[in-house]
Amino acid sequence: PRVSLCPWCCRCKELKYGKDLPQISIIFIFVNEALSVILRSVHSAVNHTPAPLLKEIILVDDNSDEEELKAPLEEYVNKRYPGLVKVVRNQKREGLIRARIEGWKAATGQVTGFFDAHVEFTAGWAEPVLSRIQENRKRVILPSIDNIKQDNFEVQRYENSAHGYSWELWCMYISPPKDWWDAGDPSLPIRMGTLSEQGWDTQ
Repeated sequence: PRVSLCPWCCRCKELKYGKDLPQISIIFIFVNEALSVILRSVHSAVNHTPAPLLKEIILVDDNSDEEELKAPLEEYVNKRYPGLVKVVRNQKREGLIRARIEGWKAATGQVTGFFDAHVEFTAGWAEPVLSRIQENRKRVILPSIDNIKQDNFEVQRYENSAHGYSWELWCMYISPPKDWWDAGDPSLPIRMGTLSEQGWDTQ
C-alpha cells in the first residue's frame, strides 16, 4: 500500500500546518519480507517525512528466517542511517500485535505510527496525520492508503472510504457518512468506529 496525501485533491495541497507538530516514530513490522522491499519502505519514509518530524524508524523483525534480514540489514541501515534506524528482533515468532508492542516499547517519539514493511510514502503524508493527533492526543489516525500492484509497482488510487465490518466480521470498505459528503471537502477526515487489521499465524 501507498500512504498518500491524496494528490488528486487540490484542497489537500493548499492546507497549511504549524511548525510545532509532534515527532513521529515510524515502526515497520516484518517477517521474511524481501530486503529490497523493506529498504524501499525505509528510504520512502526518510525521503518523504520532514526531518524535524521524524524521530526514528524502528524495524521489528518477528523472528525471520532469511539470512539477508539479519547482519546484512543491520549493516546497511547502520551505515546509511546511523542513529535514525533501529532494529528490534523477537527471539520467537510473536505475531503482529505483540511485535507492534515491542516496537512501541523501543519508540521515543511523541507519536508512534505502525506500518507494514511494504509501503511507500508520498510527500506531505505526515503533516495532516500529526496535526490531527496534535488537536486531540486520543485520536487514532488511519491515513489514506493507495494500492501498489505487485507485478509492476503501479499505484492504484483508492477512493476515500470508511472501514467497517460485515456480519461475518470481515473488514469492508463503506461509503463515508452523509455529513462528510454534505461538507463538500475531500480533505476533511472521515470518522469511523474501527480500523482494519490483519495478522499472521505464529505457528
